Amino acid sequence: MRRRRSLVPLALLFAAGCAKTDASPQNDVAKTVDVAALKDSIQAREREWSAAFLAGNSAAVAAMYTADAASVQPVGDWSRGRDGIAKTIQSQLDTVAVTSREDITEEVIPAGDYVIEIGHYSFQGTSKSATKAPRSGAGRYVAIWKRDADGAWRIHRDLGNEAPVKPPTAAAPNKKS
Repeated sequence: MRRRRSLVPLALLFAAGCAKTDASPQNDVAKTVDVAALKDSIQAREREWSAAFLAGNSAAVAAMYTADAASVQPVGDWSRGRDGIAKTIQSQLDTVAVTSREDITEEVIPAGDYVIEIGHYSFQGTSKSATKAPRSGAGRYVAIWKRDADGAWRIHRDLGNEAPVKPPTAAAPNKKS
């Protein structure tokens, strides 16, 4: 658990390093990013991820990641590359029949060709064991999205943790005043 917590500040430092701090024209462009539209784009990609997961299609889930992506699931070690991520996702799908899943983007932080997303997820399903016991889970995640060569946003890094999700109490970030 300690290791996961230490990765969040690193992700934020990464974003800070990607952001320009000078008064160049590129920095002016970064200031004109429509954060609400960007959040909608990332949320749409999250819905694609969930749809592929619900369909039991680990290859389609893995296609949502960059070729050199890495993912840390709530339990376990890094999965690297699309093949490794597909294998990890498939091992999850082999144990539970997921009947509903939702990913909610709470905040996006633009950083050029990268976006840091902070959100939460929940799922419902049934165990594939003989007991067919109900299964559910919820948690939080941080994902770093990268604009791929084809212009699509793909997950470059992600990490999650299982935890009961409580709605944010502070004013929602990324709202224009």
